[in-house]
Order: sequence, then structure tokens, then C-alpha cells
Amino acid sequence: MKGSSHMAIGAVTGVGIAVWSQSSIVETALFGFAGAVTALVPDLDVNGKLANKITVEKKWLVLFFAAAGVLLALYSYFMLFGVKQVTGFLVSLGMLLLPRLFIKQRTSLFLTGAIAAYAGWYIQEIWIVYLGLFIIFASVVSHRTWTHSFIGMVLFYFVAAEIAQKFPIQGLQTVLMLAYLSHLIADMKLLPYNKKGTKFFYPVWKKEF
Repeated sequence: MKGSSHMAIGAVTGVGIAVWSQSSIVETALFGFAGAVTALVPDLDVNGKLANKITVEKKWLVLFFAAAGVLLALYSYFMLFGVKQVTGFLVSLGMLLLPRLFIKQRTSLFLTGAIAAYAGWYIQEIWIVYLGLFIIFASVVSHRTWTHSFIGMVLFYFVAAEIAQKFPIQGLQTVLMLAYLSHLIADMKLLPYNKKGTKFFYPVWKKEF
């Protein structure tokens, strides 16, 4: 299923919970937005809408390494001698050329998660730390495996619980969890437009439903 469809289902889920809970207009809008975004979270394991929105762009990473490479080359030229100088030049050359070849979308997503986790730790916001760790986890697993299983839901539960604790709005955690689950259900093979299904019990049982 396309990301836009997942977003629509997640938004409807959030609004539905808001109506059921008789939430305010502001909370209804918040739940709709939270549901739409959360419904994309399982697809962080692939080059999808949410992953593309949150990742550090490749061009900025390449520029960062290029700038660091130039600075290292200058430092090696003026401050180092002999073997150390040659080594410094070689490393700086690698920093200028290699990132263009090896930095992929998953690499950017991994770095984004690492930056988020560190920033959360630095400002002492546990929910950001957990979110960063989940992003790192999603960046290193195969598509439609861990994040599309009940284990992925359990891991995301810790993120949702911390968000709900930080922002104590009644029904918020329910929205986050049901929106995540809506993605797994919408990806099931029993729906006619899905060629592949959802491995709810991965990695214990790899059957697609």
C-alpha cells in the first residue's frame, strides 16, 4: 500500500479515537496528525515518505565530509610531516571522494536516528532518545520484517509510552499504537491490492498474512 493511503487510514484512526473520546477540536486535529504520521513509521525500514522527510539529506552529509577533508588536508600540509602528512592527505582525499559513493538513504536515516538519540540524551528528553533508537533500528533491518511485526509494535510501544508521558493527553498513546497497527493490517495479503503480506510473528514465524 502507498504511503498516502497509510496516512489517510492513520488520520481516520486518530480522528475516530478523538470522536469516541469526545475530545476537543484541537485534540481531534492533533490526533489526526499524530495518526497520519505514526501510520508511516513501520515503513522507516524502506525509502518511504517519512524516511525521506526526516533524514539528513545526502548533499549536506557530502558537504560536511568534504569540508572536513579540506580542513584535514590543510592541517596535514602545514602541521604534519613525513608519513603522517601523507596519511593525512590520503584520509582527506577519501573524505572528499568516498561519501559520494557510499552514503545511501539508509546511511542518512541511521545518522538521523543517532543524532536524534544523542540530542534527546543531551537535553534529557527520553522520548526523543527512544525515537532515535527506533529510527536506528529501522534503518538496519530489511523491509517488511521487524517493523512490520508484533515485535516492532512492542518496541514502538516504549516510544509511544514516553511520548504520552511527556504530553499527557488522554487517548494519545492509544492513537499512536492503533495507527501503527493500522499500517500492519493495511499491508496484509488478504487485501486484493497487496502482493505481499504482513509477517506478524517475524522472526519466529515468517508466514505472511
